[in-house]
Amino acid sequence: MATAVLGLQWGDEGKGKMTHLLAQDADLVVRFNGGPNAGHTVIDRGVKFGTHLIPAGAFYAGATSALAGGMVVDLEILKREIEEIGAHRGETPHVVVAENAHLILPYHRLLEELEGSGSRFGTTRRGISPAYRDKVAHTGVRAGDLLRPSELEQRIGWRLDLLKRVWPESEEMQTMEAKELTRDLLSAAEPVIGSISDVGRLIRRAMDAGQRVLFEGAQGTLLDVDHGTYPYVTSSTTTVGGLATSIGLPVAHPDHCIGVAKAYLTRVGEGPFPTELTDGDGDELRERGGEYGVTTGRPRRCGWLDAVGLRYAVELNGVTELTLTKLDILSGIDEIKVCIAYRLEGKEITDFPPAAPVLDACEPIYESHPGWTEDIQQARSFDDLPEAAKAYVRRVDALCGVKTTRISVGPAPEQTLSC
Repeated sequence: MATAVLGLQWGDEGKGKMTHLLAQDADLVVRFNGGPNAGHTVIDRGVKFGTHLIPAGAFYAGATSALAGGMVVDLEILKREIEEIGAHRGETPHVVVAENAHLILPYHRLLEELEGSGSRFGTTRRGISPAYRDKVAHTGVRAGDLLRPSELEQRIGWRLDLLKRVWPESEEMQTMEAKELTRDLLSAAEPVIGSISDVGRLIRRAMDAGQRVLFEGAQGTLLDVDHGTYPYVTSSTTTVGGLATSIGLPVAHPDHCIGVAKAYLTRVGEGPFPTELTDGDGDELRERGGEYGVTTGRPRRCGWLDAVGLRYAVELNGVTELTLTKLDILSGIDEIKVCIAYRLEGKEITDFPPAAPVLDACEPIYESHPGWTEDIQQARSFDDLPEAAKAYVRRVDALCGVKTTRISVGPAPEQTLSC
């Protein structure tokens, strides 16, 4: 039985909480895209964690956590997360790393600064884009190279030779040495060096054996490198299609595809955002929801739910059920708006245009819904919600074309309702 948990907006939808809840019943939990630019917040046995690389299976003794080939991995961050969760659990989590997953090196992070991509596109400055660029340019370093240290040092040396010629004015670049970087990588890889393997084969065999496999997506659909609001996107495939290409599966679609969406909308960094609230209402949503990035701490841009973009993400991923998070943040708002269409060059459109310049020219067309005053954080079933809240949820279902089966009304695991 295979289940995927995917974000349907611009990330930060609350996927971490959902994957943490579902991982307790999984045999294998797979992170298949992105790198430490993702931030998942989970509460495990009363302790809050902000993770960036390690899959949610690391919190459970019976699960294996896998980092698939479509990822870029910062070994220092991974080592730290393994140690922190191991100390929390009392035993080291079982983590396997795909031999074809690419590694983030210090010069990747430096390149984001030198090239200015962080300021232009609002990236997390974790070296993600340069690492993926090296991958497709055949100059990358992969996890499997750690098993051949002399070859690893040689590959790093080749790359450094070119970078030093391109950036002669960068003192930091000039002082990097292949031998030192190789030594640091091998030290950081110590917790996983014995589990670097063909993770794609591991996953295929687990699925063939009927094991419970959970695929954990990072970022969100609208940040997909091909189908998102390019160029304000991430560097990996964030949609369900990434399961095939990033892991090596003959069929991409899992048995269940759970799409996670926030009851309103946020975005970090640059890029078009038709429903953004740039006034006090946006500030209020940010403070109510604690909308600050797990990875960077940057304030998130906030706005009303965009049902046009949500429907696009549902269709693109073949979502079978919806999880709606942070519904409690809307409590106390008199009038809640939902974008149901756009106005573009005087015409009304209902299809999402992913091209950034086109989306930027779109004006939202809203419908209004009555709010509710009750504090819903103590609700434990759908029937416990105020009528206005239930009506809002069912309207979202109708607009995006799939049923909500879970609602989050707070950060704790027990604050998750089935409906």
